[in-house]
Amino acid sequence: MGKTKEHSIQVRQMCVDLHRSGNGYKKIATHLHLSVSTVRGIIKKFKITGTVVNKSGRGRKFILPPRTVRRMIREIKSSPKLTVTELQQMVASWGHEVSKTTIRRYLHANKLFGRHARKKTFLTHNHKRKRLEFAKQYWDFNWDRVLWSDETKIELFGNKCCKWVWRNTRAEYAEKHLMPTVKYGGGSVMLWACFSSKGPGNLVRVHGIMNALKYQDILKQNLVASARKLKMGRHWVFQQDNDPKHMARSTQKWLTTHRIKLLPWPSQSPDLNPIENLWGELKRRVQRRGPRSLDDLERLCKEEWSKIPLSVFSHLVKHYRRRL
Repeated sequence: MGKTKEHSIQVRQMCVDLHRSGNGYKKIATHLHLSVSTVRGIIKKFKITGTVVNKSGRGRKFILPPRTVRRMIREIKSSPKLTVTELQQMVASWGHEVSKTTIRRYLHANKLFGRHARKKTFLTHNHKRKRLEFAKQYWDFNWDRVLWSDETKIELFGNKCCKWVWRNTRAEYAEKHLMPTVKYGGGSVMLWACFSSKGPGNLVRVHGIMNALKYQDILKQNLVASARKLKMGRHWVFQQDNDPKHMARSTQKWLTTHRIKLLPWPSQSPDLNPIENLWGELKRRVQRRGPRSLDDLERLCKEEWSKIPLSVFSHLVKHYRRRL
């Protein structure tokens, strides 16, 4: 049985005062809405200690000395990927045999908890330096001038998030309680899109493998058209990442020929592109619609892309400085 809530000092004092007045345990319990055993325990403790106030140091004493605990905390902070078993063996080598539960309890007491390590793009020193230079150079840049772009892949049955259902213990494999899966997500579509603070640009499906020539054809048909659609004016800047097909000589020559001004982009920086948030929003919206085929998936993607509120686009660009 777990520990129950402790009664207040006032209730315990009333219990003692009623007992001193000659009242029995049952009468006190009825008057204070307590159990007889509780009343008996309070009065017994008062007779032994002479007070209803809890004494300090009445809990269980720590097994490990403070010096060992501090040493253990230093080790886990310097090497956070140590397992509890490894830490237990390390503490044993210091002369203290304790269980894994005890190790965890000391770590939790020092606000250290086991968590999944976050996955993040690997950055070298050169990557970090270039990202810092980018942040300093474009800190006061007018991001409303930028036309953001990127590609993404959306699977037909690729919703990897956890789904909750209401069921009893024995109904876990009932068909209505299952989340069906198929190999390779049941097929997928590759999409290219662009947007600005004024709203969404064109979203197109990429058929087959995208190479530099196919990428240039997409830009030819959609880039300037999207800029005109969004009324970007003459001084807009195009953003693309450093994908090989984007940085190919033929692609760079096409951009130069058509006088497209590029925003210099630091490598390994997908988190700097606000379109990643839009891809997540689009995928959630499409999965709620339940596409049945790849053509249906393409149609729903275009429908939901156009339905994303304009406030979402403007908000992402307005607060872009927070990403730097």
